[in-house]
Amino acid sequence: MGAQAVRLSNVDIDNALKNQDFEVLFQPIFDLGNGALARMETFVRWRHASLGLLPPGAFISFFESQGRMSELTRYVLGAALKEYRDWRGANAPGFSINLALSDLADDSFASHFEVLLRDCGFPPELITLECPMPPVDQPIDSALALFDRIADTGARLAIEVRGRANDFLRTADPFPFDEIKTGGAAILRFARTVRGPGLSAISELLDIAARTNAAITAVGVEDQASLAALRGMGFAAAQGNHLAKVGDLKSFSPGRVNEVRALLGLDPLAPADLHALFRTAAPALQPAAAPAGEKLKPKADGGDALVERLAA
Repeated sequence: MGAQAVRLSNVDIDNALKNQDFEVLFQPIFDLGNGALARMETFVRWRHASLGLLPPGAFISFFESQGRMSELTRYVLGAALKEYRDWRGANAPGFSINLALSDLADDSFASHFEVLLRDCGFPPELITLECPMPPVDQPIDSALALFDRIADTGARLAIEVRGRANDFLRTADPFPFDEIKTGGAAILRFARTVRGPGLSAISELLDIAARTNAAITAVGVEDQASLAALRGMGFAAAQGNHLAKVGDLKSFSPGRVNEVRALLGLDPLAPADLHALFRTAAPALQPAAAPAGEKLKPKADGGDALVERLAA
C-alpha cells in the first residue's frame, strides 16, 4: 500500500503513539568474509486501527510533512532497544536504526540517545545510526558538524548512498562514518552483469571506503549472482531477501549463519561454534578478502578465521 493509498491525520499519529500501534521488525546483515551476523537493521510497521498493517512507504512521508519524524524515530529507537535487550541483552552484534534529516538537525536527539542508553546500561557502540545524505546545497562544514554531534554519542555511523558519490562524500574530512551502505537497481544490476553504468559509481564508492577505512555494505541483495559479485568486489557485508527476510528477532536462528556460509561457499560451523558466536563480540566489519572476479567456493583445507577467533 503506497503513500497515496491512505489518508492520515495528526490524530492518527497521536493515537498510534499513545496506543503503541507501531511494531519493529529486523533484517539481518551478514559479514561477507565469514557469514557471521554483523547486526540487525530495524524496520517499522504501523498496525492502523482501520487501515490494517501499513508499510513505512505508506506513512513516513506523512510524518515528514507534519514535522513529526523525530517522534517516530524516538519511538522506534526505544522499541528496538527493548526488543534487542530481550533477545541479546547488552551483547553483540547490535542493531541499527534509520535517521531522517530532521533527526540530524534536532538539537536534542543526541542527548536523548545518550540518556536512553545510559539509563538501561546499553553500549552505544552496539548501535549503528544509518544516516541520509545531507542536502546538496548544505555547506560541507555544516553537514559535518551535525554528523560529528551524533558521532560523539559513541554510536557507529553509516551513510546511505543511492547511486553515485557526491562532493560531500568525496571531500568530507575527517570522514565521520564507519560504514557506507549502498544498493539500488543500477548497482545491483552491475553486480550481476559486471558491466554498465554502475561500474564507475560502485568503483568510486569502493575507493572512498578504502581511503577512509570504512566498511561498505550492499543493500537489497536478491540473488546469488549479485552476492558472489559483490563479495568479490570487496563489499564487507550485505543484506537482502536472498540472505534473510525481515522478521522478529526471536525467529532468527543461529543456524541461519550456516545457511549464509553455504551461500558464500564456506564450510558449516559446528553447533558449539555457532553457540560461541552468540556469546562473543561480533567481528568488526572489514573489506572482504576475495579478489575481484573470484567465484565463491569452499576452502580446500576447511580452515576458518572465524572459528579461530571464537576459540581465542
